[in-house]
Amino acid sequence: MTREDLLTSMAQLADVLQAQRTLGGALANIAEAATTSVPNCDAASVALSINGRPTTASATARVALELDLMQYDLHDGPCLTTFRTMETMRLDLVGLEEQIPHFAVAARQLGVTSVLSTPALWGDEVVATLNLYSRGGVFGETAESIAAVLATQVTIAITRSPEFVAARDLVEQAQRDADDTADISVATGMLMENQACTSEQAAGLLRRAAADDQRSIVQIAQRIIAEHSSRYR
Repeated sequence: MTREDLLTSMAQLADVLQAQRTLGGALANIAEAATTSVPNCDAASVALSINGRPTTASATARVALELDLMQYDLHDGPCLTTFRTMETMRLDLVGLEEQIPHFAVAARQLGVTSVLSTPALWGDEVVATLNLYSRGGVFGETAESIAAVLATQVTIAITRSPEFVAARDLVEQAQRDADDTADISVATGMLMENQACTSEQAAGLLRRAAADDQRSIVQIAQRIIAEHSSRYR
């Protein structure tokens, strides 16, 4: 495939992704594009990060899904290494049976000789990996460059999807709730110490101060913590 052919394919893929209404459909198109545009790629998968754990969202062939699932069971492999390091991993499996015996042996038994795993980055976070498997050759620098472009498309598809936005909002709200609860707990402890009162009495003081100042209990708790911190600087 020439550079012009590759650019045309990428432009066509971008048009298709914009027309996709589901995340699954978009990721399936990207995985399929990898098998036609990346040299020596016979199968591809996209693994999403769900609550910090990888889950295969799309696979072009059974072999890709089987090797993804094997890595999850082993808690090791190119895909998981890419999730941890946020770096592309290009691996020729020939001769690695002793270094990574479980994955390498299983992959060779399925006829896979090379693996390329590329992170889909969103800021400083890996939201997915694009995992490519070859049965007939080794992935080179050209394959790695094309995979990086496709991984960017994965990031765009995920971060623009309603599913991702909803999940992100849910996680952020849960974090805010946890932070608010922690602030209230810290402020309650300070009141118990300063006012020599019980936790119930301290909670009552917080509620009363919030009503008097027409502020939330969280705001009162944060003010107490700030005043305490400035007093002991």
